[in-house]
Amino acid sequence: MRNNVGLLLAKRASLNPRLEALVEVERGRRFTYAELNAGCNRAVDVFRGLGVRPGDRVGLLLMNGVEFVESFFALAKLGAVIVPLNWRLVPDELAFILKDSGARVLVYDGEFQKCVRDLHQRGSGATAVHDWVHVGADDTRDDFAQSWAALHAKASDAEPEVTAADDDALYIMYTSGTTGLPKGAVHTHASVLWASLTIGMTADVRFRDRYVIVLPLFHVGALTPATGSTRSGCSRRS
Repeated sequence: MRNNVGLLLAKRASLNPRLEALVEVERGRRFTYAELNAGCNRAVDVFRGLGVRPGDRVGLLLMNGVEFVESFFALAKLGAVIVPLNWRLVPDELAFILKDSGARVLVYDGEFQKCVRDLHQRGSGATAVHDWVHVGADDTRDDFAQSWAALHAKASDAEPEVTAADDDALYIMYTSGTTGLPKGAVHTHASVLWASLTIGMTADVRFRDRYVIVLPLFHVGALTPATGSTRSGCSRRS
């Protein structure tokens, strides 16, 4: 059987649709697996509408929250490649990663408006980004960016056909670049699945457990448990 990380969410939603999947403590939002998977499918439709195809790179400059989780599993289903971005980096560092990875779409939180405005002013030749998608209040959205909420609200939640799997690339995690420029480490659907299985077994994570995600989701130390908790049927808190 071929394995796609996005299908972990679809399968869990089918098995336990009313089980709580995600709790955003700060914003007081709660989502069941059925709700999270439906939102993920709408995100697939959003990315397809932006022209994202299998193998395309998409940058995520997002704080922990449902928009990151939906985008992550949506891009996995779509067969695109996620580029999680460290929001502690300055524009010069982010511009290098966006250009090096070839990210054609950037989804970003409104609180990074100043940084993203700087990146946009550099032009697509400096970052490779052609489509900018804003998450958050409209008063932090510039004219060059589309609204995630508006796109998401009118998108279809139909389950998409999944093609990518196993050794296909899932995300590119960039190193800190302490001895030079950051280097992109490519993680596949298979490598992420096996890493999540390993954590689940060594940490004894079980069905209906509550898993607190304290690290930022741009780090493998958070992405892997977030993936594994979906496979195990846990509720994540962030």
